[in-house]
Amino acid sequence: MPISRLVDPVFLLLVAVGLGLALSGGEWTYRARRAKVGRALAWTAWLALWLLSMPWVSSSLARRISTQPRDLRADLARTAPERRVLIILTAGIDPDEFGVPAMERQSAEGLERGLGAARVYREYGFGHVIISGRDVQRAPADLASSMADLLVALGVPRKKIILETESRDTRENAIHSARIARGLPVDAAVVVTSAVHMPRSIRMFERIGLDVLPAPVRFPPPPPDGPERLIPSSLALRRSQSVVHELVGLIEP
Repeated sequence: MPISRLVDPVFLLLVAVGLGLALSGGEWTYRARRAKVGRALAWTAWLALWLLSMPWVSSSLARRISTQPRDLRADLARTAPERRVLIILTAGIDPDEFGVPAMERQSAEGLERGLGAARVYREYGFGHVIISGRDVQRAPADLASSMADLLVALGVPRKKIILETESRDTRENAIHSARIARGLPVDAAVVVTSAVHMPRSIRMFERIGLDVLPAPVRFPPPPPDGPERLIPSSLALRRSQSVVHELVGLIEP
């Protein structure tokens, strides 16, 4: 195990907080009820943070809620490629500080979705490609147009791409993409997004009555072997945060 894993900020801070809690106040004999409740809350929060920061826990949770990739050939067998639409959900873009092209400023998840979408396009063939999403903090079309530039660079014809720049979240992705798809001569729709985000995306499309096939990208990797899987890390905590975000989204009305 590399030494760098032991200097991860989350791991060091959790160790420091745990030691501080263990050393503060001495014995567990508290007369004040508030002190007992406060200490119990602090230890519970510390334990929850430790668990969510463990690679084994975060990977297990992410893999459990993610949609597994599968071959769509059987599902698409009765449709012609020109009557299929590929819907890509964007994931964010960084601000332009040094004149870097927008295509290169896609978020990590956005780049994964773009690369995966180009692969899905090559594997199955589509008559239309809808890129859905806007960045509310910047020019509305920057997010979708930069994804379009990435797809064109990866071999997708620009003439097949339709930009949907009104959506601010997953629910609006489904609403506006479905509206466009229903106006096209298509018999099958395929959605590309991150594997962990796919269950919520599919649910949103189901709610508005559009049947879509999932083409998830970036299925979460298994946790590392050995003791490293138990040592908290910033990456694992971020993955757990994504899981919690998706779970909350699934229970939204």
